[in-house]
Amino acid sequence: MPAAAVLTALVVIAASARPGGAQGVSVDTLLERIANEPNPQPFAMTADFAADFTLKTPTGVLTVHAGGTMLESRTAPGEPRRRKATVTRLDVPLLLRPFHNSIRKVITDLIEVEQRPSEFLPVQDVFVAEERGGGRYLLGGVRTDIVNDVMTKYGQQALLRDPAARRAIARWLWSPSQRGTIVRPGPGPYMLEAVVDESGLVHELRLFYDWGQVGNRITFVVVGGRPFWREVVSNTSSEVSGMGRVDGRMVLQVSNHCLNCQAR
Repeated sequence: MPAAAVLTALVVIAASARPGGAQGVSVDTLLERIANEPNPQPFAMTADFAADFTLKTPTGVLTVHAGGTMLESRTAPGEPRRRKATVTRLDVPLLLRPFHNSIRKVITDLIEVEQRPSEFLPVQDVFVAEERGGGRYLLGGVRTDIVNDVMTKYGQQALLRDPAARRAIARWLWSPSQRGTIVRPGPGPYMLEAVVDESGLVHELRLFYDWGQVGNRITFVVVGGRPFWREVVSNTSSEVSGMGRVDGRMVLQVSNHCLNCQAR
């Protein structure tokens, strides 16, 4: 079936499905819960961390071990959460020792500089791809400018402001058979997938860029009614000029959580 016919059929299906609605939590509700933290009051959480970093290149595998302390806090109601990491132990292979200080900074940045969903979700057409057990949902998303281009190309300009039509097109473009056609450069990911629970907590996030992919899987511990990191597994894969395919992996373990404790 030609792409134009597929696009038209998807728009018709989206329009006819509006009155019913899906089971469970709607995508609009999930997006609102992701953006709005349920407990915006000030707090301070201290914890210890241990991290293993593995870099796999065509010439071999390099591993870095690190440990230290971290502080996650909010100083005033409604302000963003902030993290501060202090590396107290850093073991690097001989080949990387000249870059000891640079590696230390990379580690602290990985912990402190969290890419928040609010930075890229507003410029993605997001839909519920799958409803999973335990109150979790798989979300898919395609960058809005890509959806705009495709809808314009196939004569669907009249529906550019129709959320249901846009999500139907995004779902089609996000499908494995179409993903290769939407790779685009840009400051943000051209496509994403995320696993969130019905409270809006993001447990897995995978971002697709023209240069490669970045993925995180997060396990939380709840202290005083607030979720905090217990384990973060991050993966990245990209083509590096002069080196070929480079795969990176970080496993971050967080322990000894202490909410609103006295300084140790």
